[in-house]
Amino acid sequence: MRSLLAGLCMASLVAIGGVHAQTHLGFRLLDFGGQYVRWGASGLQPVKVTYAFVDKNVAFDDAHNCRRMVPVDGLLAQSGVSKILFLEEVRVAFDMWERVANIRFEPAADDIKPDILIGAQADPVGYAYADVQYVKDGTGTLRQIDRSLICLNPIKRWKVGFDGNLAVYDLRYTIAHEIGHAIGLNHPEPHGQLMSMDYLESFRALQAGDVSGAVRIYGARTVQ
Repeated sequence: MRSLLAGLCMASLVAIGGVHAQTHLGFRLLDFGGQYVRWGASGLQPVKVTYAFVDKNVAFDDAHNCRRMVPVDGLLAQSGVSKILFLEEVRVAFDMWERVANIRFEPAADDIKPDILIGAQADPVGYAYADVQYVKDGTGTLRQIDRSLICLNPIKRWKVGFDGNLAVYDLRYTIAHEIGHAIGLNHPEPHGQLMSMDYLESFRALQAGDVSGAVRIYGARTVQ
């Protein structure tokens, strides 16, 4: 068993407290000191979120994780994964969440700032991280997410599919896990859900708790 505390890691500034009844349902919401987050205004259905991939060196001084990011090309070359296959796996990871909740993901236009930005770490550490920034203005306990970053360690080896080697992480599983953070979910119990902290090659899809968490935030998927 390999803990994801140093790999698939919780998003920036997430409070460790607030483990209430959510955990018994198989999910936990990101809790920023009593502030919960989501994309879009509450009640807006479906929520549309854009994404893009880092195409040059970028830096985010306000980020806790993923502060400096680079393109994934070197990461993929080292692991022998083609860019086409990587993009396919990322799309499948987004589709997992789209199939269960009222949230839709689409590539960002070239001239538009993406909501979720995916890349490799410029300063490699752990395996993968997410960083979530939210709009500070407002009242109540719910805030809109302003930006999410997802970054992978480029000096680790990566793979597509399971082979029993828990030291090499599956890209689809990892990206789907980090997307969960990027849309407002935290780690629940150590294992049993895709959003759990332990990387175990027992399943490669969302589990019941993951679905419950996404539905809690965005509502169940409606046919569009």
